[in-house]
Amino acid sequence: MDWLHGILNIIGLLFWVLWRAGTMLRPKPANHIAGPAPRQGTIFKHSWVYLLALVGLLVLRAVFYHQFGPGLDWIPSLPLLHESPHFRSDLFPRALAYSTLSFLRWLAALHFCWALLATIKPEADTAKMWRSFLRAQFGWLGGLPAVILWLTAILISIGLHLIEAEWMSQINVRSESAAFAQHLPALMALDMRAAVYLAMGVLILYLLNSFVYFGEQNFWKNVNASGKRLLMPLSCLPLVVGKVDLAPFLALALMYCLSFALRHAQLAAWLR
Repeated sequence: MDWLHGILNIIGLLFWVLWRAGTMLRPKPANHIAGPAPRQGTIFKHSWVYLLALVGLLVLRAVFYHQFGPGLDWIPSLPLLHESPHFRSDLFPRALAYSTLSFLRWLAALHFCWALLATIKPEADTAKMWRSFLRAQFGWLGGLPAVILWLTAILISIGLHLIEAEWMSQINVRSESAAFAQHLPALMALDMRAAVYLAMGVLILYLLNSFVYFGEQNFWKNVNASGKRLLMPLSCLPLVVGKVDLAPFLALALMYCLSFALRHAQLAAWLR
């Protein structure tokens, strides 16, 4: 059931991304002999369908968990720091809470990934559509500096965890705890871990593109540009030995150490 739950969360994120992408500007086509080109505009006319599909997915899978979870002896849980509250699937309010809250965690992590990609996005014309896509994910804030997008992702994470705590208290999954405010930064750091993994993925692709020629496709050009922007904080260090640049390897090592530090067990140990 856990693997099915993960797949459904990915599908839910896809619905969310498609809904937000519906606010992207329609590319302006070239003029034709028949008359002037249509005016550039938004394409959100039918994107709300994806939002409805997301809501339907969360509700229907809660019904599925409620119907089949008890027979499979499946008791889902959401790991916090010092506890993992269980959501008995034989109670529909708890099945619905688990279906929604687990997705909201993935959604918070996704916004940290968008903030990272908006920070390292290439400025070349080949990435124009990609920049427009990233702006659409943050709505009217998308055109603001990257630091504002990071603050937005942090506020989204905090807000979703507040909703999570209140909802779990309402259905008696866990009692109200005075330590929640103390644990909130750590829970937010767990959401930010997705951006760390994404940065490691970008660096690995950058290294592959550095040692293996994949052609002149725009994708690899953008990967190369994004990797260089990601490595900018290390540019002041003398990391070039001969013809080998050690900056990507050092950055990968730092990212790995950061991902290790942001584990549930590690953060819980620090807060004891």
